[in-house]
Formats: sequence, C-alpha cells, structure tokens
Amino acid sequence: MQTQDLITVKRSLINGHLKKLIPAIDGPHALLFEAARYSLFLPGKRLRPLLTLSTLEDYAIPLQEGLDAACALEMVHTYSLIHDDLPCMDNDDFRRGKPTLHKVYGEGQAVLAGDFLLTHAFETISSHPKLVAILASRAGGNGLIGGQVVDLLSEGKSIDWETLQFMYLGKTAALFSAALEFGAVIAECSDEERGALKKAGELFGIAFQIIDDLEDGKEGSDHTNKKATSLTLFGPEKAREMAASFLDQALRSLPKAMPALETLFLSYSSTN
Repeated sequence: MQTQDLITVKRSLINGHLKKLIPAIDGPHALLFEAARYSLFLPGKRLRPLLTLSTLEDYAIPLQEGLDAACALEMVHTYSLIHDDLPCMDNDDFRRGKPTLHKVYGEGQAVLAGDFLLTHAFETISSHPKLVAILASRAGGNGLIGGQVVDLLSEGKSIDWETLQFMYLGKTAALFSAALEFGAVIAECSDEERGALKKAGELFGIAFQIIDDLEDGKEGSDHTNKKATSLTLFGPEKAREMAASFLDQALRSLPKAMPALETLFLSYSSTN
C-alpha cells in the first residue's frame, strides 16, 4: 500500500472513532454535541492523532490500541481552535473555509463546546494515568494555554525569538510532543526512547509552525491583530532556513529508524 493510502486509512480510523466518542444524541443537551461535532468534523489534517498512530506503526503496535489516545489529542486541538476563534481571542469568522463555531452557534455555545471537548478528552483516556499526566502538562499553563497567553500579549508588540519560541512550543509543539509520547507510552518504550520522541515532537512542532507562518503570509488574524511570527521577525528566506533546520533536527532526534513517522514529518513539512 502506498504511503498516502496508509495515511488515508489511518485518518479514516480516526474519523470513525471520533464519531463514536462524540455521537449525535437526542435530549435537552443535544445542541452541545451538535456544536462540538460541527468543529470536530470540519475538514482537517488530523495530524496530531496521525503522529500517535504512526509512532505505534513504527513499533508494530496495533493501531486500535492507540485510537482513544489519538482522538483525545484531536479533541484538545479542536477545543483550542474553538476558543482561539472567539471574539475575545483572535476574533476569526472562518475556519477551514467554513464559519467558525461562534458565528454559527453563538459565543456561549462555542465556549461550552470547547470545554466539553477538553474534558471529554480526559475522560476518554482516564484509564491511562500516564497519558492523563502527559496531556494535562501539555494542555495547561506551561503548554497550550501558556502559549496562547503569550500570543495574546504579543499583539502589536515587538518580541524576541526566545519569547516567540516559547509561544510555538506551547501553542503548537506541545500537542505534537504529546502525540509522539502517547505512542511511546502505549508501545511501552524505554524512558530514553520516550524522551527522544518527546524532543522530536517539539522540534517538528516548531518547524510546522514556521511553515504555517510562511504559508499564511500576510493573510489571517495574525496579520490583522499585528502579532509577531517567524515571518515578521526574520523574513521569508531566514524563516525557510529555520524550518528546514528544525525539521532536520526532529528527524535526527528519532530514537531509531521510524519510516511511518519520518514520512509523516516530510509530508507536512514542505518549505517550497
């Protein structure tokens, strides 16, 4: 089977499992599930859960064993996007070519749908304490939320690379590193391998964010809100060099030959 076919199969597994975890329901709170599903099933890469499943593939672990963990990551990622889009944050009206959740269901329902996805992610992996600990650390004040705080504080200000890198490690790389570390825990890797995979995820996350900056250019809310990015800090040529360097470091950080992960890294890291 070709590489892209394998990625498509994994993505199909993820989507099918997400539909089971967040089903359409009847009842007085049906709107909550409907709103969550609206954002959850907008067209997306499913990159974070794909990272977990690809790690398992490289350790010859059945993919089914990682679906709960992989989908928990996608729920947290989607919650973060819902909240990022709110008027009090980035104030975005569109996400992936569709109206953002708060534009369709209202701001209050958007907040609650995001809260639901975050808490349901933890419920989904609640029988795996190590996974809960990883996700809590990456989604919290020193991870995703901390990165968002710095993002908001950077509006209209000049910040240095150290501050911007902290933001990238929190907003983007935190869940990437969690994805690889989830795979390591499920595969019962050594502490050394687990640490290497965590580092590879962080490096890939930074590379991915810089590439995202390059692709966005002057479009989107970062430009509108006058936020610092690698593009505004270094310019396109230097940013491309940095992305390539971080990607190379990520590949070199993998603890062994991992063709599924390597292919995924390269598939989503074009700097052209």
